[in-house]
Amino acid sequence: MASKLIAHISDPHIVEHPKLCYDKVDTRANLACVLARINSMQPKPDLVVLTGDLVDEPTAAAYETLRETLACLSVPLILLPGNHDDRELLAESLPDQVHLPRGGEKAHFIIDRPDTPLIVGFDIVVPGSEHAHVGEEDLAWLARALRRLPPRPTMLMIHHPPVHTGLAFMDAMQPALDPRFESLIARHREVKLIVCGHVHRAVDAMFGGARVAVAGSTGFQFEFALDPDKPPRFSLETPSIRLHHWSGDGVTSLVAPLADNWPSFGFPGVDEATWPEMMRRMRGGASRGEVYTPEVAAD
Repeated sequence: MASKLIAHISDPHIVEHPKLCYDKVDTRANLACVLARINSMQPKPDLVVLTGDLVDEPTAAAYETLRETLACLSVPLILLPGNHDDRELLAESLPDQVHLPRGGEKAHFIIDRPDTPLIVGFDIVVPGSEHAHVGEEDLAWLARALRRLPPRPTMLMIHHPPVHTGLAFMDAMQPALDPRFESLIARHREVKLIVCGHVHRAVDAMFGGARVAVAGSTGFQFEFALDPDKPPRFSLETPSIRLHHWSGDGVTSLVAPLADNWPSFGFPGVDEATWPEMMRRMRGGASRGEVYTPEVAAD
């Protein structure tokens, strides 16, 4: 597989015009800013994945607002529902998301694109509940899917992280998942990355030998809290975008800030004319001190 870049966002919690989410947050404007940032990236991502909680309350008006907001995105999009979503209403409202089953069925899906890793959607949301649950039918579906897929690098999309995240009040609401889920991932080493959301903070962990990458929310973040008895609070930190760079059989993940308009400065003596030779020498083993000296900077 050629080098590919996947942008990963989550939990926009869109509310219909002109409401503010929890009377504080313009989640529509925040998502629009994130999408504009993705559109302007160079190189532009090959794909965007959105890991659930698309709206705050699942109404037709909220999903229509979501659809209108997503319309500006110039990159292909794949999404799945979270615990704030209604599966049937989501699929009806976004008919271009053809991988979403109709009729309210679980959003288990496989996307085999020639230009990205294999993508497996795994819907373990429990409607009306905050927690996730992996049942017998879910495990059977995932086992069949992984067994039948070609041996290519694979990314699993879920909403809830399958690990404890350190955000105590969120972890306290999540019962232990069936240990066979982790064992299944461990048997399929082609699963390189599990992308998810739900906890409104960026988190990295390991699960069954695969790396877990949790994206923060485009809408608002939860304050980090170690005490499970402390009431949750949300903050208006600037959203960020997770970027997963796939190359060969491996994947490297980054966190990109939303804004790119802060001051930046070049190093003295390092520009488009001098940098190629500096890079060539450092790749050949030269130290930074050999390549970048006060005399070079002065020139």
